[in-house]
Amino acid sequence: MIVGFEPRHGQRGGQMAPVSAVRGSIQGTKPDFTAAYNRKWPHAYFRAHLALDYMIPDRAEPVFERIFADYRRVRNKSRLKIIDIGCSYGVNAALLRTDLDLDDLYAAYLKASGSLSRRQEIEHRAFFRDRGLRDDIQFVGVDPSFRAVRYAKNMGLLEAGITADLETRDLTVNERCVLAGADIIISTGCVGYATERTFARVYEASATSRPWVIAFVMHPFSYDDIAAALRGFALETKVADRFRQRQRRFSTPTERQAILKAMAKLGMEDHLERTTGYIYASCYISAPSREAL
Repeated sequence: MIVGFEPRHGQRGGQMAPVSAVRGSIQGTKPDFTAAYNRKWPHAYFRAHLALDYMIPDRAEPVFERIFADYRRVRNKSRLKIIDIGCSYGVNAALLRTDLDLDDLYAAYLKASGSLSRRQEIEHRAFFRDRGLRDDIQFVGVDPSFRAVRYAKNMGLLEAGITADLETRDLTVNERCVLAGADIIISTGCVGYATERTFARVYEASATSRPWVIAFVMHPFSYDDIAAALRGFALETKVADRFRQRQRRFSTPTERQAILKAMAKLGMEDHLERTTGYIYASCYISAPSREAL
């Protein structure tokens, strides 16, 4: 059974700093992917991420599959509606609805430029369709990057998308309807940009179906405030140490120094970051307290 929220593995007691404080401590050292997140085609997005060996969607995919299986067993459901917060170009949907892995996506996108001819565009749109997209998992994406969400919808990866910054505004009536009936809410990289405000707004819109929440949170960001918000919906959160995964390489020595300094200040175990050259992400699972995993 999922137990109550616990301190992150290796934390030496006390509350984690808020997201804003952690973000401020590493501000200016993280790579800026802003220019790649909202283009018509995702080639620049994949180039930027491959340069840092960004791998968390690939590493998270088998974890999601395992938890989806648990959910199906507990809820006796076969078809699932998944909400992906910070969906960007629908990468999680692509990996979970096809037999592709992240290397396949990198290879497919990086062999072409970011400007496609009409013929190439048609071929591009057939890429996922020809892989036999699974229909037992339906994805709804939430992301402020409207071109990225539109792309994922056009490719058939997302059933629907909400292009809104939910840090700054509430959901509309129509957007709430799109989120209703969700089974599981996932995220693989938005915590640190999205806070408890976004998660609470998304969860409140789908609360009647009591979805589970699975989030991979890059170190050194805290999940405390989000877990507290989810507790308000009668969810209990646990950090699953065995599911901790590599997110990406450090972009520069300066970023490495800043993140290690922030982790030390927060009392977080940093052995993996110090020895591997990669930043890791912890996995948090939230569900109603009486549902077993």
